[in-house]
This record gives sequence, structure tokens and C-alpha cells, in this order.
Amino acid sequence: MEKAVLADEAQTRVAALQQIFRDRARVLSEIPSPEESGEKISILAFQLREELYGIEVGYLAETRQSVPLRRLPWAPSHLCGIVNQRGELLPAIDLCPILGLPPQETPKVAPALLVVSFKEDKLAFLVDWAQDILTFPLKQLKPPPLSLGPEHAIFVKGELLVGNRPLTLLDMERLLQDPRLTGEKT
Repeated sequence: MEKAVLADEAQTRVAALQQIFRDRARVLSEIPSPEESGEKISILAFQLREELYGIEVGYLAETRQSVPLRRLPWAPSHLCGIVNQRGELLPAIDLCPILGLPPQETPKVAPALLVVSFKEDKLAFLVDWAQDILTFPLKQLKPPPLSLGPEHAIFVKGELLVGNRPLTLLDMERLLQDPRLTGEKT
């Protein structure tokens, strides 16, 4: 009788193993779904103070490192000077006052500049460090954090995660239409 019980248990185990193998074979034989197609966004990541920001590469004309700044007397707090880009004088903009970050003293040499173009104009944004160009699926873009005040949130398109750090994607359309950058009186 013991042999019959052991034989039944062995057959049950074999049948269970066979079912497991069939299930695994079915899963492994399935054609993997193609990577989801969808819009992607390419951005240049940069650091400003301790924060990580990004702009869409379509607005970026070039990045420059260690650029001498010419200060302008009596200039507004966001206009830290002008830079010479191959004979063309560009306004150098400090984004900190516009984005609500603590101000810093304007250096004589900018650590990094992002030259952005819009319409037929160019501006240079003073940043601490220009990092990498990153590409993300647009669906990964999260809305701006609720903790941003409305006067600064209008310049934020959303947030992305880079590693474990949030990256704030700037809304360049709104930023470049700001009267402080266009020179228009409000």
C-alpha cells in the first residue's frame, strides 16, 4: 500500500512539474511587445544652485564654459551682464531671481552659459553646470510640484526623475515671453 501512495505522490509531482514547464515555455515563447512608441522629449540638464533643471534642446544654440562677463551698471537683478559671442553681444541672464532661488554675487567669469535662441534673438543663461542631454518619454513628465508659488510655477513645464533627483523642466515659451527678458514694460 505504501508503494501505491508513493507512486501517486510521484505522479502528482511530475504532473505539477510538467504544468510549470508548459507555463514557462508558453511565457518564453510569447513575442515581446514592441517598446511603446510615443513622443519623446530631449532636454539639456543643468544645475543652478543645488537644483537640477532642464530646457528642451530645440531652444539651445550652444553651451559655453568659463566665459568672461561684462557687468552692466544699474542693471536689474536678473541681468548679470553681457557676453561676447564671436562679435555678437548677448545679455547674460541670471535665472535665480526669476525662478525664486536665492541670489548670488555675479562672478567675473561665468562657470557655464546656455545660449538659447528664440525667434531671431539670443540670450545667455548663467548656470552653475551644464550636464547631459537626456531623452525621456513625454509620458514620464509629471506636473509641477504644488509647493511652487504661482509666480514661479508659470515657468515650469513639469518634473522628471533623473536617477533619484527631480529635474525641473522649464517652460521656455513662457520664460522667453517674460517682460524681464523681452525688455517690454508691464
